[in-house]
Amino acid sequence: MGVNMHRFHIFVATFASEVDAASFTEKQWEPEPGDEASDEEYAAWEGRNPSWPMRAEQGFTYLDGDFVETIWGDGDTGGSDVNWRYLASLVDSDDAARCRDVAPPGSNTLVIIHQQALGGFDISFRSTSTMTYCGCFQARG
Repeated sequence: MGVNMHRFHIFVATFASEVDAASFTEKQWEPEPGDEASDEEYAAWEGRNPSWPMRAEQGFTYLDGDFVETIWGDGDTGGSDVNWRYLASLVDSDDAARCRDVAPPGSNTLVIIHQQALGGFDISFRSTSTMTYCGCFQARG
């Protein structure tokens, strides 16, 4: 059996703030109902939670959030630009350049989905109205 090389699925996007970016790319939970909630109210809460806008927009049925990174801004000036230096530390410079070439103007967020997040399922990623899919790239090294 061959060595399973680490791969990343990379997206770029534009969000108004780091909180907005995380609210889209990470699971979100409403406050849990209190002890006074009926069984029906609690079941309805369970049905709504967690919400995960990115997963819903992509149409995924499975994605492990422990292997999803949201990198907002370039680290120096907040959300003014994508942190291209961080991306270049993960993938070859040609692959990082490909992402930069497809990034819409004003992009300020990297979304990195590690291959492990797929749990062995065959998932097809795509660009959406919120995120631009750069592709799947091999880790540096």
